[in-house]
Amino acid sequence: MIRTLAPTVALLLTLAGSAAADTIIITQNAASTGGSGAYSTVLNGGARSWLTAIGAAELNNRLPVGSTITGVSFRLASWQAFASWPAGSATFNNFDIYFGQAARAPGSLDLANANNNWGPDLTLCRSGPAIFGPAYFPGGAVSPNFNPFCTPITLATTYTYHGGDLLIMVRHTGNNGGNGNLDWVSSSFGTTAAQGIAVSSYTQNTTWGGGGNGGSIVMQLTYTPPAATCYPNCDQSTSSPLLTANDFQCFLNKFAASDSAANCDGSTSAPILTANDFQCFLNLYAAGCS
Repeated sequence: MIRTLAPTVALLLTLAGSAAADTIIITQNAASTGGSGAYSTVLNGGARSWLTAIGAAELNNRLPVGSTITGVSFRLASWQAFASWPAGSATFNNFDIYFGQAARAPGSLDLANANNNWGPDLTLCRSGPAIFGPAYFPGGAVSPNFNPFCTPITLATTYTYHGGDLLIMVRHTGNNGGNGNLDWVSSSFGTTAAQGIAVSSYTQNTTWGGGGNGGSIVMQLTYTPPAATCYPNCDQSTSSPLLTANDFQCFLNKFAASDSAANCDGSTSAPILTANDFQCFLNLYAAGCS
């Protein structure tokens, strides 16, 4: 199932400042170096669809489970010096951004049928026209230096990260400002950490092309972290006593359902849920909630 929102009105994207927020850069390597490639898929003059799966290894301990993703930024490539983009302005009749859990891990995305890559919570977070103002994406840097990120593209419908592999997809109808070349940086975690695929169409779901395995078009996600909670209070009760046998049953239910919330020890290697998670839960329960 795809959750949708009503099409947005035309949005003029300018270089106005934005409020401070928590951020995560994908890939981690991109925080300290420019990339070795330039990809025009997301800012192409022709219709394109681009999908990437970001592995949990790239996100663990950086994007807290339960965080609300509110925006996404890109930056121009520095593989060679690219002028700021667009030179004037660039209008997309449709510029759609989706977030969701990836149904397939990086390195194993389905090229024949893209539908098989997204999970049941795929959410259309931004849709409709977009106008990028002059020099919305700053340029000029040459690797290993890198360009600044653009001002965040705000999501009309936010997305809550539930753990595991994250899927991000942009589908657009092309623009009248030519191609913008975005940065690509490899991942330290290898081919299972990130994979991108694309097709030269706004709506096509079959016969996509591969590319970008082991890295990603560089993104900076803005997010709001989850409110502080007491982990062993699994049933989220508010009356005293806060911790009861109900919390044990709640944890058992999550574990049996292979819910990522039961990954108490934060492990990343398979199997994710083990007896260590039970011991972790017991230790936290014994420590209580302050």
